[in-house]
Amino acid sequence: MRDGSLKIYRNLDPRMPLPEFEQISEDLPSSCTLCLFSGSKSFLLTREQFQMIRQVCHDLKLSLDLLSKKSKDCAFAKEVCSSRNSEWPALFSKVRLGVHNHKKGIKCRLCGVCRDLAGLKSLVFSIGEISFALRPQVVPSGLASLGSPEYSIPPYSVYILRRSGRIVYIPVLSGLAVEERIRSFRLIRKVRKYEERRLKPPFSIELGKVIEERRAILREFSKLSAPAENFALYSSVGLVDLLPLLIDDNVGEFYADSPRTFAYIDHRELGRCESSVWVSPGVIERLLAFSASSSGRASDYLNPQIKASIKTNEFHARVSIDAPPLSFEGTSIDVRKFFRNPTDFGMLIRNKTIPPEAVSYLLMKLRAGSSFSIYGESGSGKTTLAIALDLETPPHWRKYSVESDIAENVTQHHLGKHQVRLLAATGSAEAAERRKEILDSLLHKSPDYVFFGEVLSESDSRALFQILASGIRCIHTVHAPSGEGLLRRFAYQHHIPLLSLSDLGVLVQMRRFDIGGNFARRVVRISEIVRDELPVEIPPLRDLFVWDAISGQLEPTPAYRDMSIPA
Repeated sequence: MRDGSLKIYRNLDPRMPLPEFEQISEDLPSSCTLCLFSGSKSFLLTREQFQMIRQVCHDLKLSLDLLSKKSKDCAFAKEVCSSRNSEWPALFSKVRLGVHNHKKGIKCRLCGVCRDLAGLKSLVFSIGEISFALRPQVVPSGLASLGSPEYSIPPYSVYILRRSGRIVYIPVLSGLAVEERIRSFRLIRKVRKYEERRLKPPFSIELGKVIEERRAILREFSKLSAPAENFALYSSVGLVDLLPLLIDDNVGEFYADSPRTFAYIDHRELGRCESSVWVSPGVIERLLAFSASSSGRASDYLNPQIKASIKTNEFHARVSIDAPPLSFEGTSIDVRKFFRNPTDFGMLIRNKTIPPEAVSYLLMKLRAGSSFSIYGESGSGKTTLAIALDLETPPHWRKYSVESDIAENVTQHHLGKHQVRLLAATGSAEAAERRKEILDSLLHKSPDYVFFGEVLSESDSRALFQILASGIRCIHTVHAPSGEGLLRRFAYQHHIPLLSLSDLGVLVQMRRFDIGGNFARRVVRISEIVRDELPVEIPPLRDLFVWDAISGQLEPTPAYRDMSIPA
């Protein structure tokens, strides 16, 4: 039965026994149709993969016909014929092993048909090549149709499925032919053999360097298209299952709560989505190994938590991993990517994060030299808004970007802007002291503007207010439940003098809403501090824009309307 773009084979497994496949082998999918094998687990194959399995099973049938005539006299023939009801990959492995042994000179004197078997079309491939090329994609159960692809990120086509009020993100590896996959497998083998012969310690173990070193070696052997090359390279390091999530610039963050689960994602335009990307224990182990290498910390029983920045030519991401015994149900991952094409105000307006009138106000204050404090819960879009603001600064401003362990801002040199990015780590006492020194040193570097990243500690807060007191404009993010809560945190937890609180400029609150099972990020409040020459308590805030729960929009207040009237 065929529905939409799927040819569905119900209660069947693509690794089915040969007799079962013979029953469906004539029920071919039409051109450009994907094949869904729906059973206890659901697997997706391209039409070309299905045809390749059909060719393999056809050759296996011929092999059995030849060997059955010799099964009384030949142990090899007898073993193969007795396995005729096993799954076709196991049967193929046995037949291929016999042919391989014949080529090595271990000839069967009783059978004499190994030479005939070697002439069969599919048996020229090794079991490794066949397994690699015909590996099906695990997909969520219950799929009935996919429709047309929403967009493509070569070599993947991305399908967006809406069902039961949820959105499912399904990347399908449809842009690589079976022959290209086999070629990729052979090139990976060549690269690894080259490394075994030529590479000597010390050699790179950081993912970005490993990928580029292997890219250079691979290009010595053959030239592949960019999508095929990336597929081969990330296959060689065991991360190809995550490749669509890593290279899709629409995916801002993805998660897996434990091994053997489907990842779920935060999509740039669609919000929180389920996905069809299966996260196996092997994938998590490799991601953990590369994260540990990047962070310079071992992951073991005493250090089960890893935070690292991983950067390659294809992506830049912050990886957080919690392993047992910290994570009770198995290792969990959180990968936050930094967009190559950052979200600007045009996109924030289109996705209803902020209305145009509020954007006009923020840009007016930016040009006037105001500082910005962007606060809210984790994952509410604080950094996205901060970067959008930073992108609007005039090109002639000299800007410093000070960030923690993971660089979050984007480089702006290609936009003709003056920008220096400093990475000031946190965590250890030594790192905190070094971070304080870096922040203090900004006062002697004459910046016009400072992108502070996230204010994390009392030391950060003191450095922030020292920068503001020096007349340097600044934009920063911070976790806080409300504007008043933020000021109390500065005053009572971080011991900032009440008078210094007036140095803050515009306060912008972000919030994450759960709308129909998907998360949406919204600006819900824009305020300024009511300045008092001698404050005896925390100064109040004057709201200029406030979220209206009835209209579901950020609305201007009378205070903003009064301020907007020309004098």
